[in-house]
Amino acid sequence: MAVYADSLVALAEGRTDPADWLAWWTANEAAVGAACPRGWLLRLRPRAGGEPGDPLWTAGAVAASQAGACYVLGRLGVPVEPSDRYTAAYDAEFERWSRAERAESRRRTGELTPIIDALAADFPKLARFLRRNTDEIESMLPGMSPATLTSTIGMPLPAAYLLFLSHTRELVVGDTLRLTRGHPFVHTSAAVELPTEGMLCFGEYWLEADGDQVLFDLRAGMADDPPVLYYAYARRVVEPIGRFTEWVESLPGSLSRGLG
Repeated sequence: MAVYADSLVALAEGRTDPADWLAWWTANEAAVGAACPRGWLLRLRPRAGGEPGDPLWTAGAVAASQAGACYVLGRLGVPVEPSDRYTAAYDAEFERWSRAERAESRRRTGELTPIIDALAADFPKLARFLRRNTDEIESMLPGMSPATLTSTIGMPLPAAYLLFLSHTRELVVGDTLRLTRGHPFVHTSAAVELPTEGMLCFGEYWLEADGDQVLFDLRAGMADDPPVLYYAYARRVVEPIGRFTEWVESLPGSLSRGLG
């Protein structure tokens, strides 16, 4: 490892630009790994949370490598005066990142609050849950009027479902619920016989597995607040899980389990 001491001292003393250290490491990692214990290699390897290449990752990764260099040099008996250059850069970058995150959170809250407030009038339990878990909302769009929805979709829709869509046209939460602008649509397949053939799919509800859906069966006629049918894709089974309004207000329970 003595052959690499000068490079490690330069890093420890803050004389190496972050980009130069990362390039040096890419070029020399294999040789360093062959020349030192694995524990030393892991200490020297650039590592940090986040995405490699992002400013915050770069600052954290180089600071971690510097700490590793100080450790290795100490084990080699090489004196060094560590610089605070990289830790200071990381602290500054983390503060910039934190400010940006807070600003984004305020922006999202400003966008979501009026939609959640509108939803609360008719679906208070779901609205309370969403208000407490805004970070888990991947998408939530303002509602559309029932007349516009019916005209755009090209078919009559249940009154309770139209009421929900009048508050929010799209709601995607975590990995469990996806009620998107691409819904609703009629299930039909010429290639595969589906137990949901002819039913109206209004969302993805991954309660058991990816591909699970929620549907209405309106083939026998329209209902104001129809039963929700849960299609378990893996089991190819369709099961009733309550009327639409009841199902919507029960979502906090299943979504909480999904977020956990």
